Amino acid sequence: MSQVYEEIELFLKNPSAEEESFWGSEVLVWVDWKDFDDYIVEYFNGFLPEEDHLKFELIENDKPRGVDIFLMKDGVKKAIPYDEERTDRDTTLKAIQDFMAPNHQIRWYMDSLGGDTLAFCLLPTEEWLQLEKEYGTEKVTYYFAPISQDSVMFEMDMDEVFNLMEKRKQ
Repeated sequence: MSQVYEEIELFLKNPSAEEESFWGSEVLVWVDWKDFDDYIVEYFNGFLPEEDHLKFELIENDKPRGVDIFLMKDGVKKAIPYDEERTDRDTTLKAIQDFMAPNHQIRWYMDSLGGDTLAFCLLPTEEWLQLEKEYGTEKVTYYFAPISQDSVMFEMDMDEVFNLMEKRKQ
């Protein structure tokens, strides 16, 4: 198992005791709300074996957002589907997740909820499934939420953030 797996497993064994050291661990991929979207691809590449690195192309355009980002793998080239006005972290993260599936999964470390910099973990899908088998799907997804097309991370308004934080306390 990978170092990332081992650190997540250690955290899941005793979240309250391990929370502080997990925050400072090297297994978290930190994404700030103002990071450039191409940097985010590079952040995740730092956690992938070289043969699985996402290749990408950044192309300037005349649209208000100024750029298009194309992800490339196995002869497939796919544009990240931004709206006309701007790029955004949620769309970038969802596109990266879709492109890495089914082999890898990005999960949002939910204890970072409420900040302008959010933490994510990347593991092979089979390792996430093993953690869910060992610690229960509910516990794993409570701390490490899967990213889907419906995920809202950076685009939440403050009321949604506070409601979700309150719901997590219960």
